Amino acid sequence: MIHDTADAKSGRRATRLRLRAHPAHTGANPLAFLSWQPKRADAVWTRSELTALYEHLHNGNGATHFVMGFRDADGCKKYVRSKKLPVGRAISWAWSSIAGSPKSRLAFVPYSTNDRQQSRWGGLDFDAHNGEADRARELAFAAFRVLLNAPDLAVILETSGSGGWHVWAISLEFHDTREWIRLLKSVAATIGAPVAAGVCEIFPPDSLPSRYGKGMRAPGCWNPGTDTCSEIVWENTRTSLESVLSGKSKIAPLICKVLERHFPDTKKETSFSVFPYREGELLQKLGITAAGTRNGKLASLVGEVYHQVGRDMAQRLAEAQFRTKTATTEAGEAEHMASFEKLWAGLESKWTAALSAAEREILARLETDNERDAFRIVQSYARKAELEGAADFPIVRDNLGERLGVTGNGAAWIRDKLAKQGAIEKTRDYVPNKFSARYRWLPSGAIAVNLKEEGFKQCKKPTSR
Repeated sequence: MIHDTADAKSGRRATRLRLRAHPAHTGANPLAFLSWQPKRADAVWTRSELTALYEHLHNGNGATHFVMGFRDADGCKKYVRSKKLPVGRAISWAWSSIAGSPKSRLAFVPYSTNDRQQSRWGGLDFDAHNGEADRARELAFAAFRVLLNAPDLAVILETSGSGGWHVWAISLEFHDTREWIRLLKSVAATIGAPVAAGVCEIFPPDSLPSRYGKGMRAPGCWNPGTDTCSEIVWENTRTSLESVLSGKSKIAPLICKVLERHFPDTKKETSFSVFPYREGELLQKLGITAAGTRNGKLASLVGEVYHQVGRDMAQRLAEAQFRTKTATTEAGEAEHMASFEKLWAGLESKWTAALSAAEREILARLETDNERDAFRIVQSYARKAELEGAADFPIVRDNLGERLGVTGNGAAWIRDKLAKQGAIEKTRDYVPNKFSARYRWLPSGAIAVNLKEEGFKQCKKPTSR
């Protein structure tokens, strides 16, 4: 059974995972009750369903906190941590790799825990090294059979290539990492499998190698080691994870954070942003609820968020808008996202044309999409400050990071780079629990007020917030 326990530190509900005792744990042939019909992931789930499933497995980690698998120039498998590629694009690439469309393929590998030491999933990896394919198969089926007795969990049984197997246990809610480890070790003990490399590995692992644990290739993913895709033998995600696959659960945590937080100044409840909508309010206002409105609602969404979030975050919102629609549309998700690309490119062209010569010069010196997105977002703060007659405006590190899909430290680095390039100048230092760091916009001359005459102290020492 699953028992609730309090987790006051994180504010989230933590639960204990338990197995129900069941006579089927032992004795019977674990292969007897399954028909052997493995299928590729794109024959089991639609693109939107698999995207939602992978986002769920991402565990609410940052936009680049995952691992990518691919083949190098010599055809050897390689796994690396993402540094720049955002999770939305990686998941899209992973789907295309399963469907067989790209020349270069990518495997999406979500971490088995997050920085709160919680996870929505646990996994068992049964290797078939040294010709132990039969052993791996029997252990995988036995573990799968045991996990079917754990309530409130979705279970996936899949091949993993070269005779290996993966078994997934997925929950709607987060659970403490220790509870997942306890559950998986109990499963291993029940089926007589030693938790050891080359035989049975568990995710999250018993001894975490890093803050986010280890990752396991997402269900059905392309395997860079064998250049084949894992195949799904059995799954019950449509019943146990219906709200996730249908898009009716909370949209990806990164989006929730972006839309639920403000730009605090002296009071947390005071929002400086011109983007006040929370996730639910935004999708309710711009949801596709009637036939013939999809394109107009998408255009409105893009117009709302263009100056407020990075492109990758906006793309995720557009995907969420389509997945949560309640009306039938002639266009599918692919056409919806193609329309998003055109709308975004159109606004990008108009915005760039309206920049001053000094702004264009600074923009040309920026090196990454995140830096250019930050330039656009911060410029919108400056314009709002000008309209309100304000001499400067706050830039909250963590909030900017969430809008870009990067960490707070990453956002601070980008903010400092904008200052070095002459886009902004600090006017007030960050004061913990009182004031956010404040800045003014430099290149366009939009702020005509002389800050020194207004009595603001010019700060030279950078702050972390």
